[in-house]
Amino acid sequence: MTIISLPTGILFKRQQFGHQNFDLEFSGGDAGASQVVVNGPPRWTCSLLSNEMLDLDQAAAWRALVLSLKGRVNFLAVSDLLNPAPRGTVRGGLTAAVGAAAGSSTLQIYAGSGQAGKTLRLGDWIGVNQGGSNRQLLHVQQDAVVDGNGIITVTFEPTLRVAVGSGSAVAWDKPTCLMRRNEQSGSWASEGAVQGGFSLELMEHWF
Repeated sequence: MTIISLPTGILFKRQQFGHQNFDLEFSGGDAGASQVVVNGPPRWTCSLLSNEMLDLDQAAAWRALVLSLKGRVNFLAVSDLLNPAPRGTVRGGLTAAVGAAAGSSTLQIYAGSGQAGKTLRLGDWIGVNQGGSNRQLLHVQQDAVVDGNGIITVTFEPTLRVAVGSGSAVAWDKPTCLMRRNEQSGSWASEGAVQGGFSLELMEHWF
């Protein structure tokens, strides 16, 4: 299996992000009480669609992308194409100020004292463990500000699937998660000298 990066310059008509939870609900028929059991960590989902008709160069890039995934064998590293960088002002090399255990929903990040007052905003994305197979894409759940010591405490969802080590890198520039195709086949349409109708339906996986 191989991790494939989204090619630069490829055109997307639409990206649709979502999430899949794995909850089991049990309800009592008499009193109406219910319980919900979490049956596994949530996963991001994504649909990528091309324009209906592309020139030959763009169509070739799309064909190469689809075929490089080898059905459901390889992984595609996917980011939010509309929000490649935070709307907040934090930049530079970010690292975990202290370690965080699996299941945590907050992380103290060292941004540097020179970034005091800079921000991450509700809806921004960060990524942890980005160099490995257990990388995770995290959605910032509330505004946060770098304090005078260069620390910003970020609340996010979903919770950490695996621990984050102290000093490990935290990505803000196109953070990704790893996804595989949901289907094993695909097709596209040709009309005259143009081609289009490419699509990928994806769900987060890890290994």
